[in-house]
Amino acid sequence: MNEKSEGVQTVERALSVLTTFTPEHDVWGITALSQELGLPKSVVHRILTSLQRFGFVEQEAQSDKYRLGLRIVELGRVAAGHFDLRQSALPVMQALARDTGESTLLTVQDGHFGVCIEFVEGSQSMTLKTSFGTRLPLHCGASKKILLAYLPEEFVEHYLEVEPLVQLSDHSKVDPEALRRELAEIRATGVSVTANEIDVGATLIAAPILGHDGTVVAGFGLGGPSFRFPEDKIREFQRLVREGARNISLCLGYKG
Repeated sequence: MNEKSEGVQTVERALSVLTTFTPEHDVWGITALSQELGLPKSVVHRILTSLQRFGFVEQEAQSDKYRLGLRIVELGRVAAGHFDLRQSALPVMQALARDTGESTLLTVQDGHFGVCIEFVEGSQSMTLKTSFGTRLPLHCGASKKILLAYLPEEFVEHYLEVEPLVQLSDHSKVDPEALRRELAEIRATGVSVTANEIDVGATLIAAPILGHDGTVVAGFGLGGPSFRFPEDKIREFQRLVREGARNISLCLGYKG
């Protein structure tokens, strides 16, 4: 094998190691990675050492196993910065956070999860614990449920029947039938409102952002402590969130 081929093989092996880390299996030991990828343990160890040096993985002190490092998050932030979605949404998010004092967030689907790709913290004290990169199941919280509600029926049924419905708090719904009713209500009203499902004592309101073809591409959310979300405020915030989501949709080319 010539030098160029060896270099390509090394890069491909490093990428195969990185892409083995998933939400379902986010920690790996050298032996397990070696078996998963069919590579010698010495090769896996050498790759992990190089990746660790550049911050792409980090080693757990307690177990000597590896997880993804902060450099991955930094690259994700750079990639997110190129999304038309994020660029279109950010001014609207900043304006709503400024006008209401509450935090705004932008969430997209990644498989069975929702990932926050932008977050603007409100000026009020006590805001959400959510931040850039937060990744949670689609049935947890308004900004994820708004995505789940508009996904194809086959996907939703598979999700509700096959996937383990993790309960993040005592207020999280994990009964499939209760979730079906809630998702139907979200589709009927065009907005999702949840309380205490992720952050205890917090309320979140979300509406769908539509792409140029009318499909839901993201969830636009506003949230904060529940004591600042009485019924009259929730109604006002619902209107503002819907309006914000629509403005972002129009920027993305939606004509509806």
